Amino acid sequence: MHEISLNIDNGDVLREFLNLAIDQEVSVDSGRNLLKSWKDYGFTHQDELDLATKSLSNIFGQYARGQIDQKSLKSYFSYLNPELQEKIVRVIEGRKDEILRHLVFRSISSEQKALVSFDWDVKWILGSSSSSTVQKLITSLTLNCRKGKNPGESVHVEMDREYLDKLIGTLEDCERHLANKNS
Repeated sequence: MHEISLNIDNGDVLREFLNLAIDQEVSVDSGRNLLKSWKDYGFTHQDELDLATKSLSNIFGQYARGQIDQKSLKSYFSYLNPELQEKIVRVIEGRKDEILRHLVFRSISSEQKALVSFDWDVKWILGSSSSSTVQKLITSLTLNCRKGKNPGESVHVEMDREYLDKLIGTLEDCERHLANKNS
């Protein structure tokens, strides 16, 4: 284990830096650099900032997975005063679930497509070119998926009420199965 060199002695700046480092790690568009200039955080070069954020990312993951405890986490920052060490723990604790979700998503999406987000809407069809008295409910569902670091793909499905009821029933069965498996 080696210490992470952060030249930050201000609690607010440290909190901002840690949150931006976490944002950069868990962001869907993780290629985007969310951090300000390396100078703003006391680094002497961009490479130093990049190395620190990469090291922090590994530490965040280890802590979120329970591989290291608070004492071990603080030991990475033993050169900082206890107040700043505690601030680091609070920031990471506050975002632990988000970090875990990201780690699970990254693991799943490295092997197969994983759902990033979805959108849905309902249309009430009142007529068509062949009949003016058609009344039909159509649900549109768009699933935004991604595999690994590849750009996302969208899958678009339209379904009638009967198919929608079957889909909802299947999802409820999955939810019950998962709930029973976890209890």
